[in-house]
Amino acid sequence: MGLSLSFIASQGPDPLERLGLSADGKTLRAEPLPPPAKFVAFDLGGWRIVMSDDHRFASRERVSAAAQGGVAIGVYMEEHVMISGAFGAKDGQLSWSAQHDPEHGLEHLEVWGDPPGALASIRERLLADLQEDNEADTLFDAPLDLAASVCSFHPHEYEGEVDLTVLSVTRKDLMKMREPGLSADPAQAAQAEATEATSRPGFFARLFGRR
Repeated sequence: MGLSLSFIASQGPDPLERLGLSADGKTLRAEPLPPPAKFVAFDLGGWRIVMSDDHRFASRERVSAAAQGGVAIGVYMEEHVMISGAFGAKDGQLSWSAQHDPEHGLEHLEVWGDPPGALASIRERLLADLQEDNEADTLFDAPLDLAASVCSFHPHEYEGEVDLTVLSVTRKDLMKMREPGLSADPAQAAQAEATEATSRPGFFARLFGRR
């Protein structure tokens, strides 16, 4: 069964309140994948990672909120329809993004801003893999690999258990979920996400082939 999840990794002030979440007192030692609850948090390598089983959680707005007073990286992945993306922010401002959607071709990778320097080599390697197998959606891993080059957490590669804190929603107004719209201009991104439902097939339509 494919993974559907997202996470926000941050360094700086604890982002939970700004994300509308709080610890509910329950902790457990377990593997983080798949997430054992709707929202969980754990610490890894100096990063505070907040994870959800909803790929829409790591939105531009929430990544920017988590970066207030520090830095944050958000990653989303939905393996049922093979979309993925990563956003980076510093001091509350989005600074880069990289998103893949095979609806726009297997080589698709939409990049904005000043992404980490590892992007060029990551894209080159994955495009070479695609040349070897032109039916494999290798570029799906590009945003995940790019984020991992900074925060060292990769959903496909991490093995082991961590101390997970189960989180509860404290502000439902901050929990609105939208499909991550593609836009190279962050000023247009919110509008792209707001019109997502009418501009392209929904998740279940794409999953079951109704386009």
